[in-house]
Amino acid sequence: MPPKLRSKGRFQSIGKLGKWAEKMLNVFAVKGHAEEGSQLAKLRKAFPHFRQSRDFIVPFASTTKVISLVMEILKNNGLDKTTYRQCFELSRKLPRNSKVKKCLQSWLKKHFTLQKKLTSLPLLVSSDIIESLFGNFKHIIERSPQADMNRTVLLIPALCGKLTDTTVTQALHKASQADIEAWEKQYISYTVRKKRHAFFNGRGSQKAGKYKAA
Repeated sequence: MPPKLRSKGRFQSIGKLGKWAEKMLNVFAVKGHAEEGSQLAKLRKAFPHFRQSRDFIVPFASTTKVISLVMEILKNNGLDKTTYRQCFELSRKLPRNSKVKKCLQSWLKKHFTLQKKLTSLPLLVSSDIIESLFGNFKHIIERSPQADMNRTVLLIPALCGKLTDTTVTQALHKASQADIEAWEKQYISYTVRKKRHAFFNGRGSQKAGKYKAA
């Protein structure tokens, strides 16, 4: 069966579609009459004109292979001098007149120039790493039966990068409870749960702190 098409999915899974089409061409390359009721006979009946699209499928599958490799490199390592060279070399495997090749090389040149101007670190290309970070954050705060979006946001930096014992020790020594409370009051507005808690404790509704977007 062909891979399910995702009309709203990222890049619509065209890489998987290219691999499937290439595999099907190899299956249909078998010559001669297929035995009645065999898998090959059923496939030929289901896709009677598949081989007629060979001139389109071969370059399409080749292109999606290259693009999938480029995406994997950039997604996992970001864009810097090393990955730029790797991806540019991969782009040269595409046909000379390929529009995909021209667009990819143009994108690489443009964003590599930006990366050199903005930072010495690799330029983040995919949002997957951010989505994964917030996924881990949500998993942690869901353990609390009364999760409250206040100082728990301070967990996010703790989930980034590689933390050594020395880094953690320094953070614990430098971040006092008073500093945390002052930061929370300045940047995190009071949540509904906090307001209710204050009300039922007889202190009345507290004023919301000044909220500043990150």
